[in-house]
Amino acid sequence: MKHDQDVEPRLRRRVTADLPDAYRVFRRSLFDYLHRIGQVDAQTAAEPPIEEAWVRQRSWMEHLAATAAEDWVAEGPDGRIIGWAQSVEREGLLELTLFFVDPTVQSRGTGRALLERAFPRGRGSARAIVATQDPRALGLYLGFDVQYSTTSVDLLGRPSPVSVETDLVIDPVAPGYEAAAETAIVGIERELLGHGRAEDVRFLLRDRPAWLARRDGRVVGMAFGASGTDTGPIGALDPGDLPALLATVESEAAQRGLEEIAFTIPMVNAIALAHVLGRRFRIDPFYTFILSDDDRMQLDRWVHTEPVFIL
Repeated sequence: MKHDQDVEPRLRRRVTADLPDAYRVFRRSLFDYLHRIGQVDAQTAAEPPIEEAWVRQRSWMEHLAATAAEDWVAEGPDGRIIGWAQSVEREGLLELTLFFVDPTVQSRGTGRALLERAFPRGRGSARAIVATQDPRALGLYLGFDVQYSTTSVDLLGRPSPVSVETDLVIDPVAPGYEAAAETAIVGIERELLGHGRAEDVRFLLRDRPAWLARRDGRVVGMAFGASGTDTGPIGALDPGDLPALLATVESEAAQRGLEEIAFTIPMVNAIALAHVLGRRFRIDPFYTFILSDDDRMQLDRWVHTEPVFIL
């Protein structure tokens, strides 16, 4: 007779009603990882702050769910969701957005089975994952046609007004001009990342302030400001223009009286890192790896979208 822990989980496509329970698996798994690397204590890992996080991130979860390429859950023998894997596809790039297995059932094959469905080998003209440093997950990811690109770090600080000398004209995206801004921002993304993300840009334009940077009338950069502590993405065709864009975001956040903002910066982006560290922002110990098979990405002139569900 098989015990419950020996019964193979049932894998199925996620339905709308699953989203809150799938999110709980995500948070439990994340805080178990944070405990293993010493960032939270055992009590916090056992009882992570799920409901308040859901309030902050619900709109993101619903956006990604509505635009997912693949979205799968694993059910235990009691019908409880014990795993979740999701990907999006943007202009040929397949990106794994969420991949979590309940800590009580990890290392039993559930994760691999989910990954094979949500991030199948051979799909996508390009592939990418924003990964934690969890060695078990990394061991799986590296078998799914991606390689290491860079490490990204979170930098947090209290915003204050800052001015950077520049010849850019940096204008906020005004109400009623979102469609034109979307076109311009997607164009910047295609140049810097190799793909555009119209669905995500549209969502971000509703979520946070945005600016376009022009030189001689041509759009050469863009920036999204703070929603809570979250900022980004920020990108510039010339990495030397990044400090002016970062300063715009920080100054606007200071004007609104925000106590803290965060930038997630690829470590190959030396100019952005130097600017933000010079502003006395501190590096958070939670690092992420960018895994991809796409050599078109110019991450030396890119600051990630926060939270980092997507590049």
